Amino acid sequence: MNRFLLTLFLACSAATLHAGVAADSLDTLTHSLRSVDVRGRRVRSSVRSEGGATIVGMELMNRLPRILGNADPMHYAQMLPGVQTNAEYDAGLHIQGSDNAHNQVSVNGVPLYSVAHLLGFFSIFNPTHFSSMRLAKATAGACSPNRLGGTLDMLTDTAAVRRTAGDVSVGPMSSQGTVRLPLSDRSWLTLSARAAYLNLLYSQWLKVDGEAIDYFFHDYNLTYTVCPDGRNLVRVDAYYGGDDVGYAESNYGMDTSLRWYNTMAAVHWRHDGGRWALSQSLYFTRYSNRFSLDQATVAVRLPSYIMDIGYKASLDWGGWTVGIDAAHHTIRPQDPSVEGYNVHTQTGAGRQRALELSLWAEWGRAFGRAEVNAGLCSTLYATSRGTRASADPTASVAVALSPGSRLTLSAWARHQYLVKTGFSDIGLPTEFWFSTGYGQSPQYSLNASLLFEAYTARRGWLLSAEAYYKRLYHQVEYRGNVFDFLYDDYSLDNSLLSGDGHNYGLSLMAERRKGRLTGWVAYSYGRARRRFDDPQLAGWYDAAHERPHELNAVATFRLSPRWSFGATMVVASGTPFTRVERFYVLSNHVISEYGPHNGERLPPYVRLDLSVSYDFPVRHGRRSGINLSLYNATAHENVLFYRLKINEYEFAYRPFSFALRVMPSVNYYISF
Repeated sequence: MNRFLLTLFLACSAATLHAGVAADSLDTLTHSLRSVDVRGRRVRSSVRSEGGATIVGMELMNRLPRILGNADPMHYAQMLPGVQTNAEYDAGLHIQGSDNAHNQVSVNGVPLYSVAHLLGFFSIFNPTHFSSMRLAKATAGACSPNRLGGTLDMLTDTAAVRRTAGDVSVGPMSSQGTVRLPLSDRSWLTLSARAAYLNLLYSQWLKVDGEAIDYFFHDYNLTYTVCPDGRNLVRVDAYYGGDDVGYAESNYGMDTSLRWYNTMAAVHWRHDGGRWALSQSLYFTRYSNRFSLDQATVAVRLPSYIMDIGYKASLDWGGWTVGIDAAHHTIRPQDPSVEGYNVHTQTGAGRQRALELSLWAEWGRAFGRAEVNAGLCSTLYATSRGTRASADPTASVAVALSPGSRLTLSAWARHQYLVKTGFSDIGLPTEFWFSTGYGQSPQYSLNASLLFEAYTARRGWLLSAEAYYKRLYHQVEYRGNVFDFLYDDYSLDNSLLSGDGHNYGLSLMAERRKGRLTGWVAYSYGRARRRFDDPQLAGWYDAAHERPHELNAVATFRLSPRWSFGATMVVASGTPFTRVERFYVLSNHVISEYGPHNGERLPPYVRLDLSVSYDFPVRHGRRSGINLSLYNATAHENVLFYRLKINEYEFAYRPFSFALRVMPSVNYYISF
């Protein structure tokens, strides 16, 4: 059909040219061609590149496997090249070898400081509330936040809602729903909610060493949008959610409680002035956690929180973009409180306050087939103990090698003033934030990357390759554990190590973007090395999250308008750990002797997830269906970590794996 239309167009053009010549010579004939329609098939991929970032449409979540009925955006972000896949109990994103604390996760640019539900199975984001997810694996320009790693931003839809619509999903551990309501011709409201009933169905499986876990979580989102005219858009965002976990250990007479909450509210305003555009945001965000442990002879409390009040603005004019990003941080780092016998001195860091003010400017211009961008971000960071300043440049050159290929070279520097650490990274609220300037220097990095992208087969395939290098300074690692509060004097400064590091690697991806079978295959090679100023940690060693090799595959297959299939697969190197070589009990205290720091590796991580979805016949404009998912379909036993097991029945040091090797899930969904 396309060739026929093109031939018709050329024939008509030739006829028009001939008729025009005849009219000029005879002065008696006129002929004109008013319009020609040229039609082609548009490639509709749920994954696209934009400004150095990857945009993932939330419609992709409907076709991929779900975890206990939940389609989680961050879970699929881990399948992209350069992003390390985590184990079941690791809730973070490790982008190009960086620590999870080096990233910023946000909603429409407003930061959130902890976005994982229990054990990191899925995040706090309800995908039906958002239109897309923007993942930048590196600093995307001077406007990027003060982070050494990447950014993940959940974006809401700005398209007007003309009729009431919504989505409802019912799964085995939680149910969630989203409703979109038109309030007038120029305003609309989107509401979302999710709540868990995990203990009703999974109470027999929610056990550790035979003891039951009580668990509940909830998420609530609100977005109000008003478009008073064609040049102004105002949006109000709000989120509240949290987790509540209780665990009782009868062998030790111990009760443990873990609670953590997120709160966010923001007002955004964008004005289009024609040749210029102004965007502004005023926001509030707060994350808090409370960890408590009670025994007959001792009680431990570990409260912490971080709260921001901020303002952001950016002005686009011509080839320039300038902006301001100001935030006032109020932080309570881990502040232990211990009551009972044999209590040692506990010295908390106290409340910390800081003002972070960044001014930035970017400039971009095209020179033939090349596009040059340069920028500078200047930051003042003020605390009660002084003020620090930094100036971080960014530069990139993109060259179009052909109409379908592009090569981009980027270099940048970045400082980070907020630090996250803690004695556990298994998805529990035992990590906390603190501010630099109170005895710790800001982290910073020097970075370079080279990215090649090429479209082939009429843009049906996307091939990409990226190499990167990061030099890291003033990195922080927590060397304490929970027993420090019980058996030794504690202070935050004495529990931290400071040093340097570097990350380097290569990522390759091939994506099929059209047809019944779509998806991608990505391979990543990456090293993350660290070095700390401590006699017991001499020389370089592997970072605890490093996976040198990783292969990810994502596929969706549309068999018919009603049947669709999805699959994700991960094959990755095991992460490093420090082995306990000898241990013994002295006066009811466990004494351990360790081998080389991160000198051992867990076995390789392998997981295959499968899903099948069936859409029922559409009735009264309502689409509904059922999704069946199988998590870890091959039942591969993935070792998560090694632990000491000491009680009256057992005295051993052994690997610990996830309790359920295979997790089946059924999910009913309806859209109206």
